[in-house]
Amino acid sequence: MRIDHCLILAAGFGTRMGAIGQKLPKVLWPVFEKSLLELQVAYARSLGIEKIYINLHYMGEQIEEYCKTKSAFEGVKFLWEKPEILDIGGAIHNLAAQPEVKYKGRLLVLNADQFFYVRKEDLSKILAPYEKSPGVLFTYWVNSSLGYNALDIDGKRI
Repeated sequence: MRIDHCLILAAGFGTRMGAIGQKLPKVLWPVFEKSLLELQVAYARSLGIEKIYINLHYMGEQIEEYCKTKSAFEGVKFLWEKPEILDIGGAIHNLAAQPEVKYKGRLLVLNADQFFYVRKEDLSKILAPYEKSPGVLFTYWVNSSLGYNALDIDGKRI
């Protein structure tokens, strides 16, 4: 299944990160040589998505300046939530208001700080039954008492 647009949510306040979240936006935290945000952009591109958008609010100037120094963000468009944060639904409507989108095409929404690395083949298989659906909310059960999340596809933990 072709996905036309990817919206990466990166506007949050990072309040659970404590003092460090006041100095470095969570989406810029490094994982080896890349930021969380770079990893999400790379994932979207691995799915063949060319139109990638990142919504910004809290510490957005710092995030945008960082992205300007990295070739990984070439062609990525930034959408600002101003003056107040819009929340998830608002971020989607903000994207849909863009002239090149206008609520058309298939959209993948990713949180910048939550990894959803499903291989393109597996994602196509999962979404195939919903090809004609106007929308799909893809969720999975998580035992939050374990302290981490996992994804199972066809009984195999990924």
